[in-house]
Amino acid sequence: MDGAKTTSTSLSVPVTEIAAAVEFLRTEGGFDLLRIHPADAPREARLVRDGTLLDLRVGTPTGVTIVIERSGTAESEPTDTHGPDGIVLRLTDAARLTVPPVIEENSVGAGDADGRWHVGRAGMEYRDLVPSRLGGAVIASNIRIRDAGPVPDYVHHHDVLFQLIFCRRGWVKVVYEDQGEPFVLRAGDCVIQPPGIRHRVLENSAGMEVVEIGYPAEHMTLVEHEMKLPNGSAPARSWHGQTFIRHDESNRSWTSIGDGIERTDTGVYDATLGLADVDVLRLRSGSVLELEPTVSAGRPRLVVVLEGHGSVRLLGEDHVLSEGATLSLRSEERARITAEVDTVLLRVRIDASHGVDHWRPIA
Repeated sequence: MDGAKTTSTSLSVPVTEIAAAVEFLRTEGGFDLLRIHPADAPREARLVRDGTLLDLRVGTPTGVTIVIERSGTAESEPTDTHGPDGIVLRLTDAARLTVPPVIEENSVGAGDADGRWHVGRAGMEYRDLVPSRLGGAVIASNIRIRDAGPVPDYVHHHDVLFQLIFCRRGWVKVVYEDQGEPFVLRAGDCVIQPPGIRHRVLENSAGMEVVEIGYPAEHMTLVEHEMKLPNGSAPARSWHGQTFIRHDESNRSWTSIGDGIERTDTGVYDATLGLADVDVLRLRSGSVLELEPTVSAGRPRLVVVLEGHGSVRLLGEDHVLSEGATLSLRSEERARITAEVDTVLLRVRIDASHGVDHWRPIA
């Protein structure tokens, strides 16, 4: 089929009687009849609705379910209307972002040496940093590509509330909607991907790794077939109230917050209207970081060990905090991290105490 010129694509539906099926699809399903053949004793017909072509033909019925999405945002149960020859019209709501209630936990995950990898989208390898995903609310992944070169990606976007990409090792070349020419994220750099921003991964170095944190854990990735990137620059634009943030490691400033501990802010809190807060912490060997409870429930915290290692005291017990490990903390919990060597931590706090509508005031 490669290289063949085509004019249309349709779904073939075998039926016992063309007239009855056409009548059902027109009156109950809102389809329009495009053609029928032959006129005196029809053996085939073509109908269309919302750009979908159905070709009816006389044959042995196999049954087919045709899904029609309702417009609007009101939630309701799917309804089925049964027609001849096993044809079912299913009226359902359009896919809508849902966020399960966060189930906070205190845990210390596996580090680089013990992590398990699996192959995901576009040939990338993934490692779950918090296997429970906090009840399906939050996903934290270590993503890597072993070989250097172009990435077989495509322009796409995510129906998500929050998404952070932090380059941990190597570099990756990316391009984002309204952000000008493609640029390179290097180790220590990060971006947030506002919900709906079109983007594409172009190229990477050998052994490139990023940490990706998303809320909710499961969300739709949608392919963009029309927009070509780059598409110019509109830095003031927002998506569902969020603005694009690119935090460059080479230009960041550090502030001392304790003996041997420095912090840099990424600007994520303001860019997400308070949905998330992201900072990077540098601990000198032997320094101790106290993690205090948050002001209210529903605000889980994740601390990823980007470099170095140490220990964490949690619930009265000491745990090994190895390189690549992730500490998950409940809102009300305290913890104490002791760096055994110079260590760099990525700290992420998410406000999961509100529903989707709270964070999407702008369409």
